[in-house]
Amino acid sequence: MSLQLITARTEWPVELPEVKKHLEGSAITADDAYIQELIYVATDEAERNHDLTLNEATYDLLLDDFPDVIEIWKWPISSITSVKYTDTAGDTQTVGSSNYSTDLYSYPARIIRADSYTWPDVKDSEANAVQVRFVTGFTSPAVVPGDIKQALYLKIAEYFDKREDFGQRFGRRSDRILRTCKYR
Repeated sequence: MSLQLITARTEWPVELPEVKKHLEGSAITADDAYIQELIYVATDEAERNHDLTLNEATYDLLLDDFPDVIEIWKWPISSITSVKYTDTAGDTQTVGSSNYSTDLYSYPARIIRADSYTWPDVKDSEANAVQVRFVTGFTSPAVVPGDIKQALYLKIAEYFDKREDFGQRFGRRSDRILRTCKYR
C-alpha cells in the first residue's frame, strides 16, 4: 500500500498575518520569510505525523489487490473520485460506484463493496494493481477548524521562539490537539 500525490495543495491552513498576530508582535517584517517557512514546516509535520491533509489535495491509494474493505488513512476525505484496477489481461478497468459504498466520516475512511458484488481479480504480477483516487483536505483556510489552527500556531511559535534543537519537549500540546481531531 502506498500513497501517491496527484494534485498538491494550493493554499496553507494558516496565513502569515494571523501567525504574526499569534506571535504578538515579537515578529518583525524582516522575519516574514522565516515565519512563512515555519508555516510550511509545521503544516507538513502535522500532516505527516497525524494522517491529516489540511488543505485540499488529490491522492491515489495504490494496493496490490483488493482487500475486503479498503481503508484510507487520511483525514478528512471529501470524495472518492474512482476505483480502478488492472485486470488479469493487463487492461485498466473502473469499478462502478454502484458496486461499493463509502464511509468518509470514520477514521480510517472506508470503501465497502456491495453485498451483491465481488471485487474483481487483478493481474497477479502487477504491483499497485488497484488505484483508489480520492480528494482529501479542507477546501480553504477559512474552513480549517480553529483547534487545528491553534495547534499550528503553537508549533510555529515554539519553532520561532526556540530556534535551537529542543527535542522531546516540542509540541506536546499541539500534538495532543492534532491527535484528537481525526476521530471527530
